[in-house]
Amino acid sequence: MGETTQLLASARNGDPDAWERVVVLLYDDLLRLARRTVRGRGACTLNATALVHECYLRVAGGRADAITSSHHFLALASRAMRQILVNHARDRVAAKRGGGAIHVTLERQQLSADQEADDVLMLDEALVRLAREDERLSQVIDCRIFGGLTEMETASALGIPLRTVQRRWQQARERLRVCLQPG
Repeated sequence: MGETTQLLASARNGDPDAWERVVVLLYDDLLRLARRTVRGRGACTLNATALVHECYLRVAGGRADAITSSHHFLALASRAMRQILVNHARDRVAAKRGGGAIHVTLERQQLSADQEADDVLMLDEALVRLAREDERLSQVIDCRIFGGLTEMETASALGIPLRTVQRRWQQARERLRVCLQPG
């Protein structure tokens, strides 16, 4: 049993310092996931550190006492990062459509960020539909896209064989491609 797993067990058994030690141990992994998640999102106004802190608040405020391993923690963190990015995109779209703000001339960077927000929301809608049909495909996408996990890390996080992750990842990409096609 690894150190993180032991600390998580201690946290579930009432050790108040164990959860904080888990977060310290996994902080670099969380930051790595957040960097992968925001990489390529040039217009995204959330940076990796802000994403990690928001993610921590979500995971710690949720059912942290039910987390059993570092892989389970990272899978939950991937889901939390997706939710954070989607909420951030919703806020951006709401602000773009009025939101009580004074209208000014938009710069190219703002237009890019607005398009990115629209894209994140469109992807989220497709993932919600996909999750209704097959929750496991949605979980693989959360880990791979929003958590930035490798196929091997995804297999560990979800507790399924690598070949299953590879097969589901391929299925998920194809299903998303169909869902996201215009018209």
